[in-house]
Amino acid sequence: MKIRILQLLLSTLLLFAMLPTMAFAQDKPHFTMSSSVGLADVGDEVMITVEGHMLNDVYGYELRLSYDPSLMKFHQATTSWAGFTVPPIVEKDSIIFAHTIVGNNKGKSGQSHLASLRFEVIGEGAAAIELKRVKLVDSKGSSTTTAEPGIKVEVTNPAPVKEEIYYQDTVGHWAEKEIARATEMGWVTGYPDGRFAPQEEVTRAQFTTMLARALELSYPLDQVQTFRDHDQIPAYAKAHVAQSVAAGLVKGYEDGTFRPSQRITRSEITVLVMRVLGYDDLRDSSAPLAFADTNQIPQWAYPAVAAASDIGIVQGRDNNRFAPAGYTTRAEAVTLILRLLDQM
Repeated sequence: MKIRILQLLLSTLLLFAMLPTMAFAQDKPHFTMSSSVGLADVGDEVMITVEGHMLNDVYGYELRLSYDPSLMKFHQATTSWAGFTVPPIVEKDSIIFAHTIVGNNKGKSGQSHLASLRFEVIGEGAAAIELKRVKLVDSKGSSTTTAEPGIKVEVTNPAPVKEEIYYQDTVGHWAEKEIARATEMGWVTGYPDGRFAPQEEVTRAQFTTMLARALELSYPLDQVQTFRDHDQIPAYAKAHVAQSVAAGLVKGYEDGTFRPSQRITRSEITVLVMRVLGYDDLRDSSAPLAFADTNQIPQWAYPAVAAASDIGIVQGRDNNRFAPAGYTTRAEAVTLILRLLDQM
């Protein structure tokens, strides 16, 4: 029992002995740093601010900071204090900045802004700016305090996210981004050998499949029209063609055929796409078209071409031609469907 009491008394005495030291530690000057931004791009400006706390009659100071010159370029250091500023000394990866009050004036006490340092981001990565050392001098010149705060702020310039390359033969193609977007959405795929073949002309079966997948059609197939050449429709396209017929988007020819392997023309593809938006095939249209080959657009397709052109879904080719009988490439088909989805 006596041993336990003795241990308790010793612990209490030790605690009281520590109190003056702890209070004194709290009264010592300490420092904080902050950054104007946490994330930045190359070329962005970053302002680092150094603040002093619990200062006591500080007449002059010297700050030493370190930084990564491969990521940050130092431009300027300033202070809000009146007096004389020593031009910053830059040595490799360190900056020394000093300032003093002049005249018969008292030093700063309490909390005060010490310096603002302006940097420019020049590289990718996490750049740390550290306040390594602070020297303080009082107004009488009789007391000097040196501290090593070791505090840091970090500014990160993340490396740009590299766009995924889906197909080697679309790199640099005018529709590269559109093809990548459609691939991410899941309604187009490339060939087993890794190609997309953006300039390959699209058949009626291929385009109908693309469109049906993009629209996620889901119609009952029990009463779907069967074309005379149904057996010629590729297996991958049969359900999509049937869904498109059920949705009223696809119609066959007068002889009852679908002609799945026939390349689809720009006139046909425009009419098909406009049906998705509720376009009426029988609607008359007198809207003038600015295409140089307007007179070559079939009468049955003219209203759809005029409406699609008016809302920006279709555009002309070289020399301001619409090329109504021209065939559609896989890149053009993807782009057209994306415009349709955006319009919807």
